[in-house]
Amino acid sequence: MKDVGNIRCHVVCRGSVAECGRQYGEAAREFIAVEAALFGYDGKVTGEMKNFAGFAALSLKDHAPDILEELEGIAAGSNLPPEVLLMMNVWESVAFARMPDRCTTFLLRNSERGTVVAKNNDGPEDERKTAPFILREVHPDKGIPFIQVTYAGWLSGLDMMNSEGLANTHGSVGSVLPRPGNRLDIRLQCYKLMKECRTAEEFCRRLPEVPLTGKGFSIAVADCRKNNAIIEAAVPQVLIREKAADFAFSTNLYYAPQLAGCDARTPESKVLNTKRKEFLENYPAPGSLADLQTLMRKHGEFAPCRHGKGKESLTFWSMIALPEERKLLLAPDSPCKSEYIEFDV
Repeated sequence: MKDVGNIRCHVVCRGSVAECGRQYGEAAREFIAVEAALFGYDGKVTGEMKNFAGFAALSLKDHAPDILEELEGIAAGSNLPPEVLLMMNVWESVAFARMPDRCTTFLLRNSERGTVVAKNNDGPEDERKTAPFILREVHPDKGIPFIQVTYAGWLSGLDMMNSEGLANTHGSVGSVLPRPGNRLDIRLQCYKLMKECRTAEEFCRRLPEVPLTGKGFSIAVADCRKNNAIIEAAVPQVLIREKAADFAFSTNLYYAPQLAGCDARTPESKVLNTKRKEFLENYPAPGSLADLQTLMRKHGEFAPCRHGKGKESLTFWSMIALPEERKLLLAPDSPCKSEYIEFDV
């Protein structure tokens, strides 16, 4: 584990999937324990947890056996039962009726540094204190090397960039669509694809190649060839919008009319999302990385950089991926408070 600036946990892993998992678990053990407690683990594996983990493991064996092996490695390294790691990484459904308004994602196609994929990560104040993010860099024996920003113990393939110049960021939205049967959590499918795919087109095409379950997200994806898109994944439904856009964004909403009502939230809970969308639609479209960073630092009731008492969510890290340069920029606080730290991918 490295100590880099204000980033509390920067983990570097090398080797087989099991070895990378074990190294992750060992290096981030204290943070993974905090995350496990947030998921309700109090030192005891309940019968309900065992049953859920059993079904989750069967699904992973069918759809992504390498991920199951890596999760077992994390469990061994962190001294936690495998059932806990499965519970943290496989979500059947989540109710979002009162979800804090989280995250603004951006795509910019023709900046002076090439295509840009960016994000301000928002959450409630208690999440800043109790769920520190992890910066994880992986050099696997099999698959494409990558760097990701995630929560401790997760193998989510969202907010990630690989060495082939493929990157994505995301925002949570939710889904009420039925998804019965043997399915793979969309975060884990994204993780698998980010280790295998080289282009945004391939990532979009392959995302629904297995039956999906999980939260439901809006995902911004781009590659070093200037291909980009917004994926609206109201699992199990996946739609593509804003393909090859010069500028695009998402504010924790599905914009496609086909997905109206699919987000599992009440109209009252989406007021800020809608107002933030209107703010961005009326803001001059950025033409450069500097313009985009100015927008990401913009304050105001509905602006992307969120601060102050009474806010339903606060910005507490910011990420910019530059696929053509194979660089990831990470501000370990809100982008108006901290400088971006640059990492080579």
